[in-house]
Amino acid sequence: MHLAQYRRSTRHGSVAAVLTVLLAAGLAACSSDDGDTLKSWSEKGGKEQARVIGQDIQVLLGATGGSAEVADRCRRVLDDVKAAKAYRAVPDQGAQSLWQETLDRTQTAATTCTQNTDTLTGGSKLGEVAEAQSSYHLFAQRISVLAESGS
Repeated sequence: MHLAQYRRSTRHGSVAAVLTVLLAAGLAACSSDDGDTLKSWSEKGGKEQARVIGQDIQVLLGATGGSAEVADRCRRVLDDVKAAKAYRAVPDQGAQSLWQETLDRTQTAATTCTQNTDTLTGGSKLGEVAEAQSSYHLFAQRISVLAESGS
């Protein structure tokens, strides 16, 4: 891998890791009752779904082609996306829209990864990964806003 590509993948992976931590903190700070709240969504599995998808984005950013191992990782990402889509909706419409966008873009990137493993050179070849990361960032921001407002 060229040094410039390595630096770009490393930087994007670091950003995804920071976003995962910030998202977890935001979800932990949401207020709760036993109804359909963001805290309830988070505590009953949503936070774990969000953490896994954040890690999956990091996996896709680091995907470099040619091996069966890369294809296996990308297939696991697809399984994670399927599980996250099957989980209940985020109780905030804006957050749910961003979450769905994140999942759709992650699914597209992982599908591209499984179909093109011989030509991958990491996130730089998978433009969809950058879009998934951007959506994930916006989702994390929305969660932070909701946490600050006590929703």
